Amino acid sequence: MVRSSSSSITKINFKFHNSKLPFSVCGLLILILSYSFLTYKLLTFNQYNELFAQWGKMPVSQFWWLAAVFVLLPVNWLLESFKWQLLTSNVQKINFKTSIKAVLAGISTGFFTPNRVGELIGRVMYLDAENRKAGVTLCVVNSLTQNIIMTLCGVPAFILFYSSTVGKVEANTTQYIILLIDCLLIFGLFYFFLPQLSHRFKRSRFSAKIKVFTDCLSDFQLKDLVQIMFVSLFRYTIFCVQFFLMLRFFGIELSCWQAIIAIPTNYLLVTFTPSPAFSEVAVRSSFAVLTIGAFSGQIVNIALAGMCIWMVNFIIPMLVGSVFLVKKRV
Repeated sequence: MVRSSSSSITKINFKFHNSKLPFSVCGLLILILSYSFLTYKLLTFNQYNELFAQWGKMPVSQFWWLAAVFVLLPVNWLLESFKWQLLTSNVQKINFKTSIKAVLAGISTGFFTPNRVGELIGRVMYLDAENRKAGVTLCVVNSLTQNIIMTLCGVPAFILFYSSTVGKVEANTTQYIILLIDCLLIFGLFYFFLPQLSHRFKRSRFSAKIKVFTDCLSDFQLKDLVQIMFVSLFRYTIFCVQFFLMLRFFGIELSCWQAIIAIPTNYLLVTFTPSPAFSEVAVRSSFAVLTIGAFSGQIVNIALAGMCIWMVNFIIPMLVGSVFLVKKRV
């Protein structure tokens, strides 16, 4: 009996040890594909002349807007790392440094996949093998919180944008607040009931199969969920401000109300358009022209602003994350 028990434990430990291998192989494969497509995009990008010409005409004072974008870059990803640390706290305690590495590695593995679903590979690599299935669920929750904020802020802006005369959006504060509250009720209720849903799953006939994925939700308190959502909102505000600053860098002036309507609409369209991250530069530029172009005729500058904000917020972290990914021993 002792030998049998010992043999079983050995098999389980061997299974957990070798479960690391698929993550290593997937991460490396995605990393190679990501860099291949990134190189292709950079080599085939045909607006370099316009970009350099635009920069050459700018006064030195204009570059303060760009400097502000770069100042907010680490704030953006530090917030995301803090949120990942909060999400995983009930499953596995990780320090902030490890959380930063996991988030940046996730950006690298998400580069080749539609809507960055591959981010979970890079993130869960920094969790213990026995916690990785729970990590997959937490990655989904992480995306859910950011998408709720995108929807909450974007849907009212989208409705006002398209229900108004293009280029003449009027500040209807009452209508905006009503739409905002409606979105909050619809999407917020599901999010805050996740712990209760987890308990219900435990009583279902599929409990044995899914509990390893859903048990991690049971221990979340209301204050935890609220805190995570506020971090998501803060991060969303940061990259909206970054986009506004990038537009100002390229000489595109928007009023506060126009920015409140156009930028969330732009991010809403980008978020819910299925596309691999490596093709987002084209998607972002086209939607930027569509939304910001309603208030400005500087089409080339708007497209370049959409491209540059993508490069700053995604390519730089992706390059840093790939270093962590290569060094990570799994």
